[in-house]
Amino acid sequence: MITAIASLANEHAIDDLKVLLFTLALWNKEPPTVYLFTDTRTAPLIKSIPYAGRVIMQEDRLNPYATLNRKQMESRPGTHFKTLFADFTAEKTDLMEWALSEEPRGVLFCDADICHLGPLPELPDGVDLALSPHMIRPQDTARFGIYNAGFLWIKDPSLPGKWKELCKTSRFFEQGCLDDLAQGYSLYEFPVQNNYGWWRLWQGIETPPTLLERWGVLRSTETSGIAVERSPLLSVHTHWYEKMDPPTHHFNMMVLSYLKKLAAYQPKTKKLVAFLESI
Repeated sequence: MITAIASLANEHAIDDLKVLLFTLALWNKEPPTVYLFTDTRTAPLIKSIPYAGRVIMQEDRLNPYATLNRKQMESRPGTHFKTLFADFTAEKTDLMEWALSEEPRGVLFCDADICHLGPLPELPDGVDLALSPHMIRPQDTARFGIYNAGFLWIKDPSLPGKWKELCKTSRFFEQGCLDDLAQGYSLYEFPVQNNYGWWRLWQGIETPPTLLERWGVLRSTETSGIAVERSPLLSVHTHWYEKMDPPTHHFNMMVLSYLKKLAAYQPKTKKLVAFLESI
C-alpha cells in the first residue's frame, strides 16, 4: 500500500500541484503524506492549497531555481551537471533519499502534473523499485529512455544515491538512466493504466487509432470510469492548462470529454470535472 508521495514544485508548478493534491484526496480514503522540495517564494502558495493529508516541505531546497522555467534553466550552466535544468531534475534523487528516511515502507515520486483518476496503485510484495514504461517508438526510446522519470516508486534506500550517480552519464537528464538503475534490484513495471501521457498515443509503437480502440468505459464507484485495456485508468500525466502545445491540448480535451460523460454516473468524477473547470 502506497502511503507517501514525493514531488518537486516551484511557482510554475502550482496549478499542476493543485490538481495532484485534489485528486490524491478525492480517490484515497486516507490521503498519502506528501513530501515536497520547493523554494521560499513558492512555499506560501503551497500552504494555501487545501489538502486533507499532511504536506511536509523543505522550503528553501529549490531556491537556486526560483522564478526560472525549463527553457531558462536549460540555457544556464549547472553547478553539478551540464545545465541548471539537469541540476533541477537531479533534485529528485535527494528528495527521494529524504522521503525514504521518513517512510521506510516506500515512496512514490510523482511529477506535479500527475492527475489521479482512482486510488493509488497496488504493488506486489518484495519489490525494491517500480518504474513506468514510456511505451513509445524505438527511436524515441533511444532518446528519452525506456522509463518515465515522472512516476516511480522506491523502497530500497540505496537506490536514490545510485540514481544520482547515474545521472552524470545519463543520455537524457535524470530519466535516460532509469533502465540502468533497475539492474540488480527487484523491479516492477506499472501497467499501462498508470501514468498515461500524451506520448503513449502520439509516439506509441502502434498508431493512435489502434491505441484509442483500447480506451473505453468501466463504470465504477472507486475510479473515474475511464478504462484502458478493460481496466480502470488510474492516472494521467499532463499539464491540464496547456493551450499552446497541440499534442498535450488534444490529449487533455479527449480525457476531459470522457470525464464529462462519466460525471453523470460517478459523483467523484463530477467533482473532478468541476474542479478542473474552476481553476
